[in-house]
Amino acid sequence: MKRIVFLLVAGLWGLSSAAAQTKNPTSRGQVYTVTERIRFNEGTLPLKNKRGILLSNFGTETLDPLNREGRGYIVLLDKEPRVLFPASGVLNAPKGMAVKDDCLFVADVGCVVVFHMKRPEQQPVRIPFPEGELFVNDIVTLGDFLLVSVTDAGKLYAIDVKNCDAVWSAQRPVPKKVADIPGANGLAEFQGTLYVASYAPDEKPDERNGIYAINMGVPGTQPVNLLGARYGQYDGLAVSPDGSRLYFSNWRNAEGKAEVGYLDLTAGKEYPVTTLDLGVELQGPADICLSDGYLFVPDLPANKLYILAL
Repeated sequence: MKRIVFLLVAGLWGLSSAAAQTKNPTSRGQVYTVTERIRFNEGTLPLKNKRGILLSNFGTETLDPLNREGRGYIVLLDKEPRVLFPASGVLNAPKGMAVKDDCLFVADVGCVVVFHMKRPEQQPVRIPFPEGELFVNDIVTLGDFLLVSVTDAGKLYAIDVKNCDAVWSAQRPVPKKVADIPGANGLAEFQGTLYVASYAPDEKPDERNGIYAINMGVPGTQPVNLLGARYGQYDGLAVSPDGSRLYFSNWRNAEGKAEVGYLDLTAGKEYPVTTLDLGVELQGPADICLSDGYLFVPDLPANKLYILAL
Protein backbone atom coordinates (compact mmCIF):
# COMPACT_ATOMS: atom_id res chain seq x y z
CA MET A 1 0.00 0.00 0.00
CA LYS A 2 1.51 3.29 -1.10
CA ARG A 3 1.98 5.75 1.75
CA ILE A 4 0.79 9.28 1.08
CA VAL A 5 2.83 11.93 2.85
CA PHE A 6 0.63 14.85 3.91
CA LEU A 7 1.67 18.45 4.06
CA LEU A 8 1.67 19.95 7.56
CA VAL A 9 1.00 23.54 8.35
CA ALA A 10 1.66 25.50 11.50
CA GLY A 11 -1.39 27.59 12.20
CA LEU A 12 -3.01 27.12 8.77
CA TRP A 13 -4.29 23.65 7.98
CA GLY A 14 -0.84 22.21 7.96
CA LEU A 15 1.35 24.37 5.71
CA SER A 16 4.96 24.01 6.86
CA SER A 17 7.31 22.92 4.09
CA ALA A 18 8.82 25.98 2.40
CA ALA A 19 9.54 23.86 -0.66
CA ALA A 20 5.87 22.99 -1.02
CA GLN A 21 4.20 26.29 -0.30
CA THR A 22 4.55 29.93 -1.28
CA LYS A 23 2.75 33.11 -0.36
CA ASN A 24 1.38 35.62 -2.87
CA PRO A 25 0.15 38.96 -1.49
CA THR A 26 -3.18 40.10 -2.99
CA SER A 27 -5.73 42.78 -2.32
CA ARG A 28 -7.70 40.16 -0.39
CA GLY A 29 -4.92 38.73 1.77
CA GLN A 30 -2.24 36.06 1.66
CA VAL A 31 -2.44 33.16 -0.78
CA TYR A 32 -0.77 29.89 0.21
CA THR A 33 0.11 27.32 -2.46
CA VAL A 34 0.16 23.60 -1.68
CA THR A 35 1.72 21.18 -4.17
CA GLU A 36 2.94 18.19 -2.19
CA ARG A 37 1.10 14.97 -3.10
CA ILE A 38 -1.45 16.92 -5.10
CA ARG A 39 -2.19 15.01 -8.29
CA PHE A 40 -5.19 16.40 -10.15
CA ASN A 41 -7.01 17.52 -7.02
CA GLU A 42 -10.64 18.13 -7.97
CA GLY A 43 -12.64 18.14 -4.74
CA THR A 44 -12.29 19.79 -1.33
CA LEU A 45 -14.37 19.19 1.79
CA PRO A 46 -13.93 20.70 5.27
CA LEU A 47 -14.54 18.28 8.11
CA LYS A 48 -16.47 19.45 11.15
CA ASN A 49 -14.78 20.71 14.31
CA LYS A 50 -11.73 21.85 12.33
CA ARG A 51 -10.55 18.29 11.78
CA GLY A 52 -9.00 19.16 8.45
CA ILE A 53 -9.76 19.42 4.75
CA LEU A 54 -10.31 16.38 2.53
CA LEU A 55 -8.82 16.57 -0.97
CA SER A 56 -9.87 14.17 -3.74
CA ASN A 57 -7.17 13.35 -6.32
CA PHE A 58 -7.22 11.47 -9.61
CA GLY A 59 -3.62 10.30 -9.15
CA THR A 60 -3.15 9.72 -12.88
CA GLU A 61 -0.36 10.75 -15.25
CA THR A 62 -2.71 12.75 -17.47
CA LEU A 63 -5.85 14.73 -16.70
CA ASP A 64 -8.90 12.61 -17.48
CA PRO A 65 -12.04 13.16 -15.35
CA LEU A 66 -13.59 9.94 -16.67
CA ASN A 67 -10.58 7.64 -16.37
CA ARG A 68 -10.92 4.07 -15.09
CA GLU A 69 -7.34 3.60 -13.91
CA GLY A 70 -8.15 3.09 -10.22
CA ARG A 71 -5.45 5.50 -9.03
CA GLY A 72 -7.73 7.93 -7.23
CA TYR A 73 -7.12 8.73 -3.56
CA ILE A 74 -8.28 11.00 -0.73
CA VAL A 75 -5.79 12.96 1.36
CA LEU A 76 -6.29 14.87 4.58
CA LEU A 77 -4.75 18.31 5.01
CA ASP A 78 -4.59 18.78 8.77
CA LYS A 79 -2.36 19.55 11.72
CA GLU A 80 -1.54 15.86 12.09
CA PRO A 81 -0.55 13.86 8.98
CA ARG A 82 -2.31 10.59 8.43
CA VAL A 83 -3.30 8.35 5.56
CA LEU A 84 -7.04 8.35 4.96
CA PHE A 85 -7.91 6.47 1.76
CA PRO A 86 -4.80 5.87 -0.38
CA ALA A 87 -4.76 4.62 -3.94
CA SER A 88 -5.96 1.02 -3.87
CA GLY A 89 -7.98 0.56 -7.07
CA VAL A 90 -11.26 1.64 -5.46
CA LEU A 91 -11.44 5.22 -6.81
CA ASN A 92 -10.96 6.32 -10.40
CA ALA A 93 -11.53 10.07 -10.73
CA PRO A 94 -12.94 11.16 -7.35
CA LYS A 95 -14.61 14.56 -7.35
CA GLY A 96 -17.07 16.08 -4.85
CA MET A 97 -17.51 14.61 -1.37
CA ALA A 98 -19.91 14.68 1.56
CA VAL A 99 -19.94 13.21 5.06
CA LYS A 100 -23.04 11.98 6.86
CA ASP A 101 -22.86 10.19 10.20
CA ASP A 102 -19.73 8.04 9.87
CA CYS A 103 -19.85 7.66 6.09
CA LEU A 104 -17.81 9.44 3.45
CA PHE A 105 -19.57 9.67 0.10
CA VAL A 106 -17.36 10.33 -2.94
CA ALA A 107 -18.60 11.17 -6.45
CA ASP A 108 -16.74 9.03 -8.97
CA VAL A 109 -17.11 7.84 -12.55
CA GLY A 110 -20.68 6.56 -12.92
CA CYS A 111 -21.22 6.07 -9.21
CA VAL A 112 -20.92 7.29 -5.64
CA VAL A 113 -18.34 5.39 -3.58
CA VAL A 114 -19.02 5.03 0.15
CA PHE A 115 -16.35 4.59 2.83
CA HIS A 116 -16.92 3.98 6.53
CA MET A 117 -14.72 6.49 8.35
CA LYS A 118 -14.73 4.70 11.71
CA ARG A 119 -14.47 1.18 10.33
CA PRO A 120 -11.62 1.31 7.81
CA GLU A 121 -11.73 -2.45 7.46
CA GLN A 122 -15.25 -2.15 6.01
CA GLN A 123 -15.15 -2.76 2.28
CA PRO A 124 -16.24 0.39 0.39
CA VAL A 125 -19.33 0.05 -1.77
CA ARG A 126 -20.53 1.69 -4.96
CA ILE A 127 -23.95 3.21 -5.57
CA PRO A 128 -24.31 3.05 -9.38
CA PHE A 129 -26.05 5.67 -11.51
CA PRO A 130 -28.03 5.00 -14.70
CA GLU A 131 -26.02 3.53 -17.53
CA GLY A 132 -24.22 6.16 -19.57
CA GLU A 133 -24.36 8.83 -16.88
CA LEU A 134 -20.68 8.91 -16.03
CA PHE A 135 -19.86 12.47 -14.95
CA VAL A 136 -21.11 12.14 -11.36
CA ASN A 137 -19.73 15.35 -9.98
CA ASP A 138 -20.67 16.80 -6.60
CA ILE A 139 -22.58 15.90 -3.42
CA VAL A 140 -24.25 17.80 -0.60
CA THR A 141 -26.32 16.55 2.32
CA LEU A 142 -29.84 17.81 2.95
CA GLY A 143 -31.57 16.18 5.90
CA ASP A 144 -31.75 12.44 5.32
CA PHE A 145 -30.74 12.77 1.68
CA LEU A 146 -27.71 13.24 -0.49
CA LEU A 147 -28.13 15.51 -3.49
CA VAL A 148 -25.84 14.50 -6.34
CA SER A 149 -25.13 16.28 -9.64
CA VAL A 150 -24.39 14.54 -12.94
CA THR A 151 -22.81 16.96 -15.38
CA ASP A 152 -23.02 15.09 -18.68
CA ALA A 153 -26.69 14.19 -18.10
CA GLY A 154 -27.63 17.61 -16.70
CA LYS A 155 -29.49 16.02 -13.78
CA LEU A 156 -29.79 16.29 -10.02
CA TYR A 157 -30.41 13.10 -8.03
CA ALA A 158 -31.43 12.38 -4.44
CA ILE A 159 -30.23 9.36 -2.46
CA ASP A 160 -31.94 8.36 0.78
CA VAL A 161 -29.25 7.85 3.42
CA LYS A 162 -31.35 8.13 6.56
CA ASN A 163 -29.57 4.98 7.73
CA CYS A 164 -26.03 5.10 6.38
CA ASP A 165 -25.29 1.54 7.46
CA ALA A 166 -28.00 0.39 5.06
CA VAL A 167 -25.57 1.21 2.26
CA TRP A 168 -23.83 -2.09 3.10
CA SER A 169 -27.08 -4.08 3.14
CA ALA A 170 -28.69 -6.01 0.32
CA GLN A 171 -31.19 -3.15 -0.13
CA ARG A 172 -28.81 -0.40 -1.10
CA PRO A 173 -30.30 3.05 -1.82
CA VAL A 174 -31.04 3.93 -5.44
CA PRO A 175 -30.52 7.44 -6.90
CA LYS A 176 -33.80 9.15 -7.89
CA LYS A 177 -33.86 12.12 -10.26
CA VAL A 178 -35.31 15.29 -8.74
CA ALA A 179 -34.41 18.01 -11.28
CA ASP A 180 -32.98 18.75 -14.72
CA ILE A 181 -30.27 21.43 -14.72
CA PRO A 182 -28.02 22.01 -17.74
CA GLY A 183 -24.49 20.83 -16.99
CA ALA A 184 -25.18 20.42 -13.25
CA ASN A 185 -21.78 20.59 -11.55
CA GLY A 186 -20.81 22.05 -8.17
CA LEU A 187 -23.38 22.17 -5.34
CA ALA A 188 -23.82 24.21 -2.18
CA GLU A 189 -26.74 24.42 0.24
CA PHE A 190 -27.77 27.09 2.74
CA GLN A 191 -30.95 27.04 4.82
CA GLY A 192 -32.91 24.98 2.33
CA THR A 193 -31.71 26.77 -0.81
CA LEU A 194 -29.61 24.65 -3.14
CA TYR A 195 -27.14 26.39 -5.44
CA VAL A 196 -26.01 24.58 -8.58
CA ALA A 197 -23.10 25.56 -10.83
CA SER A 198 -23.58 24.85 -14.54
CA TYR A 199 -20.74 23.60 -16.73
CA ALA A 200 -21.10 22.81 -20.44
CA PRO A 201 -19.66 19.29 -21.01
CA ASP A 202 -18.97 20.14 -24.67
CA GLU A 203 -16.93 23.16 -23.51
CA LYS A 204 -19.22 25.51 -25.45
CA PRO A 205 -21.06 27.43 -22.74
CA ASP A 206 -24.10 29.55 -23.52
CA GLU A 207 -26.77 31.46 -21.61
CA ARG A 208 -27.91 28.25 -19.88
CA ASN A 209 -24.56 27.87 -18.10
CA GLY A 210 -24.72 30.04 -14.99
CA ILE A 211 -25.45 29.47 -11.32
CA TYR A 212 -28.90 28.22 -10.33
CA ALA A 213 -30.85 28.44 -7.08
CA ILE A 214 -33.61 26.03 -6.04
CA ASN A 215 -35.86 26.35 -2.98
CA MET A 216 -35.78 22.74 -1.81
CA GLY A 217 -38.48 23.41 0.79
CA VAL A 218 -41.15 23.93 -1.88
CA PRO A 219 -41.81 20.85 -4.04
CA GLY A 220 -41.87 21.60 -7.73
CA THR A 221 -39.87 24.83 -7.47
CA GLN A 222 -38.04 25.48 -10.73
CA PRO A 223 -34.32 26.35 -10.79
CA VAL A 224 -33.60 30.06 -11.28
CA ASN A 225 -30.41 31.26 -13.00
CA LEU A 226 -28.95 33.98 -10.76
CA LEU A 227 -26.43 35.25 -13.33
CA GLY A 228 -28.54 35.89 -16.41
CA ALA A 229 -26.29 36.46 -19.41
CA ARG A 230 -23.03 36.05 -17.45
CA TYR A 231 -22.47 32.53 -18.64
CA GLY A 232 -19.33 30.43 -18.23
CA GLN A 233 -17.93 27.07 -17.16
CA TYR A 234 -18.96 27.26 -13.50
CA ASP A 235 -17.56 24.50 -11.30
CA GLY A 236 -17.27 24.88 -7.52
CA LEU A 237 -19.58 26.66 -5.06
CA ALA A 238 -19.38 27.58 -1.37
CA VAL A 239 -21.67 29.75 0.77
CA SER A 240 -20.25 32.04 3.45
CA PRO A 241 -21.26 31.12 7.02
CA ASP A 242 -23.67 34.06 7.24
CA GLY A 243 -25.24 33.30 3.87
CA SER A 244 -24.34 36.69 2.40
CA ARG A 245 -21.92 35.49 -0.28
CA LEU A 246 -21.88 32.63 -2.75
CA TYR A 247 -18.30 31.91 -3.78
CA PHE A 248 -17.73 30.26 -7.17
CA SER A 249 -15.01 28.97 -9.46
CA ASN A 250 -15.28 29.40 -13.21
CA TRP A 251 -13.04 27.61 -15.70
CA ARG A 252 -13.80 30.10 -18.48
CA ASN A 253 -15.61 33.44 -18.38
CA ALA A 254 -16.72 35.45 -21.42
CA GLU A 255 -13.11 36.56 -21.98
CA GLY A 256 -11.87 32.98 -21.84
CA LYS A 257 -10.19 33.46 -18.45
CA ALA A 258 -10.43 31.23 -15.39
CA GLU A 259 -11.67 33.07 -12.31
CA VAL A 260 -12.78 32.82 -8.70
CA GLY A 261 -15.26 35.23 -7.16
CA TYR A 262 -18.52 35.61 -5.31
CA LEU A 263 -22.12 36.73 -5.71
CA ASP A 264 -23.61 39.17 -3.23
CA LEU A 265 -26.76 37.38 -2.08
CA THR A 266 -27.97 40.37 -0.05
CA ALA A 267 -28.36 42.84 -2.92
CA GLY A 268 -31.89 41.96 -4.02
CA LYS A 269 -32.29 40.26 -7.38
CA GLU A 270 -29.25 41.68 -9.16
CA TYR A 271 -26.63 39.47 -7.46
CA PRO A 272 -23.55 41.56 -8.34
CA VAL A 273 -20.36 39.58 -8.95
CA THR A 274 -16.95 40.36 -7.45
CA THR A 275 -13.87 38.54 -8.74
CA LEU A 276 -10.92 37.81 -6.45
CA ASP A 277 -7.28 38.39 -7.28
CA LEU A 278 -5.20 35.41 -6.16
CA GLY A 279 -2.04 36.86 -7.67
CA VAL A 280 -1.71 33.85 -10.01
CA GLU A 281 -3.11 32.87 -13.39
CA LEU A 282 -5.53 30.04 -12.76
CA GLN A 283 -5.76 27.19 -15.26
CA GLY A 284 -8.90 25.39 -14.09
CA PRO A 285 -10.27 26.11 -10.60
CA ALA A 286 -12.43 23.20 -9.47
CA ASP A 287 -14.50 22.29 -6.38
CA ILE A 288 -13.84 25.04 -3.81
CA CYS A 289 -14.68 25.15 -0.11
CA LEU A 290 -14.62 27.59 2.82
CA SER A 291 -13.24 26.88 6.27
CA ASP A 292 -12.27 29.08 9.21
CA GLY A 293 -11.87 32.26 7.13
CA TYR A 294 -9.99 30.64 4.23
CA LEU A 295 -11.06 29.81 0.70
CA PHE A 296 -9.59 26.57 -0.68
CA VAL A 297 -9.22 26.55 -4.47
CA PRO A 298 -7.89 23.46 -6.25
CA ASP A 299 -6.38 24.40 -9.63
CA LEU A 300 -7.00 21.02 -11.20
CA PRO A 301 -4.77 21.08 -14.34
CA ALA A 302 -1.93 22.84 -12.47
CA ASN A 303 -1.70 20.28 -9.63
CA LYS A 304 -1.90 23.06 -7.06
CA LEU A 305 -4.17 23.95 -4.17
CA TYR A 306 -4.45 27.66 -3.37
CA ILE A 307 -5.57 28.78 0.07
CA LEU A 308 -6.77 32.37 0.19
CA ALA A 309 -7.11 34.24 3.48
CA LEU A 310 -10.38 36.16 3.22
